[in-house]
Amino acid sequence: MKLADRYLKLPPYLFAGLEQKTAAMKAAGVDLIDLGIGDPDLPPPAFFVASMHRHLDDADTHLYPTSQGDPAVRRVIAEWFKNRFGVTLDPDREICVLIGAKEGLANFSRIIVNPGEKVAVPDPAYPVYAQAGAILNDAEPVRLPLDPEKGFIPDISAAEGCRILYLNYPNNPTGATAPDEFFDEVAAFAENHPDTAVVQDAAYSEMTFGGYRSPSLLQFTRKAIEFHSISKLFNATGFRVGFAVGSASLIKPLTALKTQFDSGAPLFIQRAMADGLTRYDGATPPPKIIQNLREYEKRRLLVEDGLEWLGWDVLKSKATFFVWAKVGDDELPVVNAAIGKGVVLTPGSGFGKSGTGYVRLALCQPYDRIEEAVERLKGL
Repeated sequence: MKLADRYLKLPPYLFAGLEQKTAAMKAAGVDLIDLGIGDPDLPPPAFFVASMHRHLDDADTHLYPTSQGDPAVRRVIAEWFKNRFGVTLDPDREICVLIGAKEGLANFSRIIVNPGEKVAVPDPAYPVYAQAGAILNDAEPVRLPLDPEKGFIPDISAAEGCRILYLNYPNNPTGATAPDEFFDEVAAFAENHPDTAVVQDAAYSEMTFGGYRSPSLLQFTRKAIEFHSISKLFNATGFRVGFAVGSASLIKPLTALKTQFDSGAPLFIQRAMADGLTRYDGATPPPKIIQNLREYEKRRLLVEDGLEWLGWDVLKSKATFFVWAKVGDDELPVVNAAIGKGVVLTPGSGFGKSGTGYVRLALCQPYDRIEEAVERLKGL
């Protein structure tokens, strides 16, 4: 069977290879500390799990959900967004519930991009932007290097003529945050380039520390679309739920597209998400979430200090559960040496050319295991 050219152009998905390699090593009995994939080890809050169990008994939970999401859930999202960011949303026109942010980010590109057109993607970046957003649409990724001298912020003028401009702050893989001045620049770009859809992936907006609170791009412009994930907030990557918010001119076609691809997130998971969002006190997360964030911050400080001891150039951040470090001109010898010590790191080049020489560590292991990983790395 001859496969489609667009599929054959795809590079291997970075994390699929890591999963296979680590699974083989674990099967061989290797004591492996996996700091590669960002999959939370902390359990979902008990209130979130209890809410899902409760909503399984709802009279309509066995029926097809709507592609845009349960209307009551969308109203809760609108209320949360108002309290958290000070932005008023129309739940009927400016919100769409997703089967996780990844699904939305990938599917959204189909309503915007034609074959042969260009899509602006940060470099390094989450692979979905270039692969699902550009290559699977027979489009060309235009890579915007994240400049370490400017805090890993891209020059967005290079997105001129692109159909989509993908952005992601707080950032994966680097953990970088963006200043308000950058969001002002993005807002001006969105206003002056109506043929470019500005997409902000805000999956880590709630994973911040040390008093830092991530803004929403919608505080600066309404001519954009923003994707949020509950997977990280509630340590629930496997339940697959999130939402898109923003311009009604973008939410409407995204919802229409989803009618062709899926039937929406399961109702009991949507409603558990809504119940969790109602536990915020204004803009303040519930106590259990604050506790989890303090644990991630504690792990981050441990790793940042340990890698500095190694002489690596570490980006110290107040967001995400990722640590980004420069280890040299080529990170692969370090990655392979780390595996030899039983520690899995993600090579930065897997996120794009500008990631060459860097490694990413995901803080998704218990503190004592991360402490052991740091000690093993000191033996490199």
